[in-house]
Amino acid sequence: MDDIVMTVCETSVKLKKGNITAQSTDAIVNLNYASLDCHDGVSKAILEGAGPAVRDECKGLAGLPNNGFVVTTGGNLKCCKIIHVIDVQQHNIVASVVKALKASDSNNLASISLPAMGTGTSGLKAEVSIRLMMKGIEDYLTDPSVMTVISEISIVVFEQNIYDKYHSFFQNFKINNPRVSAFGKSIELIKGDITHQVVDCIVNLTNSLLNQSCGVSGAILSAAGDTVKEECKEIGFLSTNGVAVTSGGNLESSHIMHIIGPTRVPDYEPAIDRILQECHKNKFTSVALPAIGTGMAGVDVEASIKAILSSILNYLSDTLIPSLETILIIVIQEPIYKKYLEVFQAKSKELKTIQREEKIVSAMNHGVKFNFPQAWTDIRTSEFQEVILQQTSQEYKNVKDRFFRSASVRNFEITEIKRIQNVPLWQSFTIIKQTVDRRNIGQQNIRHLYHGTHSDAIGNINRDGFNRIYCGKNGVMYGCGTYFAVESQYSCQDVYSRLDANGKKYIYQAAVITGQYCVGKRTYKEAPHIDGDPNKGRYDSVVDDIGNPKIFVVFHDDVAYPEYLITFKKTS
Repeated sequence: MDDIVMTVCETSVKLKKGNITAQSTDAIVNLNYASLDCHDGVSKAILEGAGPAVRDECKGLAGLPNNGFVVTTGGNLKCCKIIHVIDVQQHNIVASVVKALKASDSNNLASISLPAMGTGTSGLKAEVSIRLMMKGIEDYLTDPSVMTVISEISIVVFEQNIYDKYHSFFQNFKINNPRVSAFGKSIELIKGDITHQVVDCIVNLTNSLLNQSCGVSGAILSAAGDTVKEECKEIGFLSTNGVAVTSGGNLESSHIMHIIGPTRVPDYEPAIDRILQECHKNKFTSVALPAIGTGMAGVDVEASIKAILSSILNYLSDTLIPSLETILIIVIQEPIYKKYLEVFQAKSKELKTIQREEKIVSAMNHGVKFNFPQAWTDIRTSEFQEVILQQTSQEYKNVKDRFFRSASVRNFEITEIKRIQNVPLWQSFTIIKQTVDRRNIGQQNIRHLYHGTHSDAIGNINRDGFNRIYCGKNGVMYGCGTYFAVESQYSCQDVYSRLDANGKKYIYQAAVITGQYCVGKRTYKEAPHIDGDPNKGRYDSVVDDIGNPKIFVVFHDDVAYPEYLITFKKTS
């Protein structure tokens, strides 16, 4: 059975059907007791397979101080090390995954295999288990303070029914629903039916008698069935500021939280507060919210999603909710989803900038050195500048000459060249470059390429870099990424560098981390694995022609830096 693979922050995460004791990764994870002598389930198989030497190690280490994990040799197994994570329970799966990855990094182990967590005697639903495990992986790899050596994480599942549920999660996860991480929680926007969500709790916006029969509330009660309707009757009456929790009935969701929904934007924050407080009270790990107020209440759609996001973020910034890991916002109607998506992406961009800055600070604290281009000026006094080059300078001449190597001097005239000095963007680019340089020693990992654009996009690119959100505006022949051309002539075409109202055209000379590459395909949403082998990691970019590439496509936003903005016009 083929592995299914996704990428999280340059680390390959794959799902495998098999026996964890047969894995040859640097480390495998064992779910053990504090006494290190668990002989149930997967731990029994691991300890028996590892042999008496490892059991003796465990006896010697049991009772000694630890940080929630103990590392032993692999014994008779194919792995180098066994990471014994202690006392894994339903409520601490995310933290247990983080501990395992931290142990892997502490021991300089680049590949690690994890078993299914919580699906044995704990009786956790497979759908919940994999969501919590992935949350732990994302939390660790996106932590700005983490400088990981881990290139591969395998989740190894033995039982077919659990594998099938995990597999379904991986397939849906790869759809790339918009998500942001904030205050240790994952907030995700999903186009779909709230009654189909596999979460601890879905939110039902109802009336005071808990019997609303129309809209989303009617659909929830209908799908939940008579048991939930009877529970609502027993509750009887719901006050304006009240909250009632029932079972999920026939739904995949374990519970339903009933509240009277807000009808005005000022009422959103107290309503969201009540929802999240109830999640904390009930130790829910996941909750699904509908598109609050966009139905009978008639709240403006854009105002609705802005209020939902700001209310969630405000609450999480002030309040610790240890149990809650995932907040889903579910929208079924296409017009509402489109507007929600627009606002969600803008907020994601804002949070990404903050997180980028945190990662840079962490890198500096870990001794990473940033060497800025020699031509840059005044970087200590200004983090962002657009510097107009003097036409008599050697820098201007170099950029101009490179541009006209392929673009015809008879057809175009350069009117201005700007150097883009964006310190945070360059630092983020440098962090990724150093990672790729370590992986591809002795190879040409950076190329100076061209990207045609239009005047409306310049401000965003100069400030925030190239963004895959706009992928597809000019085609996706080699994959859904950002496209760069070896020759300026290609990017000078009107379809890429469109004329503005003044007859001007715009093209970037960009530094792009191209690294190892292969031929792209229209279906690619990320670069494929090297030689088709997940163990080798992914290519850094894809191209149109492996022997003589003219087009490069990258799938991560910070792997390209806009060095110069060239403004030009047609002369014929």
